[in-house]
Amino acid sequence: MAFGFEHIVLVGLICWLTYRAFLWTRGYVHRWRMPQPSLAQGQLEMCQGQAFREICRRAQHPGGHVAMADYFAEREWNRADALRILAEPLKHKLIKVKGLRFGGYGVTRKGWSEYESKFIWTGGDGVNISAQNGILVANVNSPHATAHGGHGNRAGALEIPHQRLIDALRADADADTATPDEAVRAREYADDLASAVDAQDADRTTRVLGRINTLLASASAAFTLTRELLPPGS
Repeated sequence: MAFGFEHIVLVGLICWLTYRAFLWTRGYVHRWRMPQPSLAQGQLEMCQGQAFREICRRAQHPGGHVAMADYFAEREWNRADALRILAEPLKHKLIKVKGLRFGGYGVTRKGWSEYESKFIWTGGDGVNISAQNGILVANVNSPHATAHGGHGNRAGALEIPHQRLIDALRADADADTATPDEAVRAREYADDLASAVDAQDADRTTRVLGRINTLLASASAAFTLTRELLPPGS
């Protein structure tokens, strides 16, 4: 009986080591002779939502294998670009790498739930928060939306003080409407934004705002206070 249990443990350990070796080999193959990235850092977050939605659209259900190499090629994204673009969805377990060949992905149940109930719900219009000349600006993507307020008002945009956005994110993270994962991400992004603003690091601020955009695009009921900062029609 003891021998049988030890045998099972040994087989399980061998299977685990084999799987880890496969993951290491796949990562090594995908990064072999990695080209230089062609996309600027500020473009990555904008592409994340697009790529995530395309993976979900092609998968049609969680767990399936989706080949994305042709999608990357159509947009002239090389391997380095694709890995950087999808780093955030992979980090938060919305998608996972599938197969040995580069460009294979699958949607997790968590990712599918977000896509089904949130990304589809948002339609495609909305708000994109960006940094312009050291000021946060919320730009309405819908051609029919307008905004008022802030300094130097202009149609379709609303300037948002850094601290107001940071405070709103933290407050929404503590609200009951945010999921545990959304709350963690919101607090993390609020801290990152505060640090980037304090350091007057424009590139880092742009990267953090891109992550906030992705978070707001995937959250429906949550982040009421943050959304109140955004322009009407969003």
